[in-house]
Amino acid sequence: MILEISKQIEGHTICALGDGAAWPVQGLIRHFRPEIEARMKKYAEQAVRN
Repeated sequence: MILEISKQIEGHTICALGDGAAWPVQGLIRHFRPEIEARMKKYAEQAVRN
């Protein structure tokens, strides 16, 4: 979901800060997607237990 939002921001705003805010998020997901998904799954499992 975050990746889709960042792609909607990139190139669709008159402010250059929109593109600049989207790029780090896209890079993070591009390079570390498996780790991010594993941590999200672990957090969700812990939240269910509590």
